[in-house]
Amino acid sequence: METKQSKFETTCQLFIDSVNNYFEHLTQTPAEAGVPYLKEQDNLMLKEFTGMIGISGSRKGFVYISGNQQMYSDLIELFVGLAEPTTEDVLDMAGEISNVVSGNVRETYGSDFMISVPIVFEGRPKQLKFPSEIPVYVIPIKWKSHEAFVVIGLE
Repeated sequence: METKQSKFETTCQLFIDSVNNYFEHLTQTPAEAGVPYLKEQDNLMLKEFTGMIGISGSRKGFVYISGNQQMYSDLIELFVGLAEPTTEDVLDMAGEISNVVSGNVRETYGSDFMISVPIVFEGRPKQLKFPSEIPVYVIPIKWKSHEAFVVIGLE
């Protein structure tokens, strides 16, 4: 029987694999995932731009990918050829990555792992609150010279 901890380790690995596949497939430059670690919710890891996905169904919670403006700008230039993206372009890219990565994990878990449309934001909104009763794991990601975080909170 799979324990809560092993389920979460499996989920973390699925997100790591999905992020790695995203960067390697679309940029031909693999991302490097660091070791996931448990994070206190009062000090969540947020970079300049974040794409967040709500998760419902048999598992409830959230996942977000947060990175700096230059990482998203580099991806936009690579995919679209746009050298000077607007803030809206960067927010769209943050949402796109979080949606694709979460969608790939959803394919593994099936229809009982439902994902929302991405919520995107810049900085740290004051009204941003997370459920306090669920564990939150942070997976550091490095792509080229950029550091990003995949943050997963699931019950």
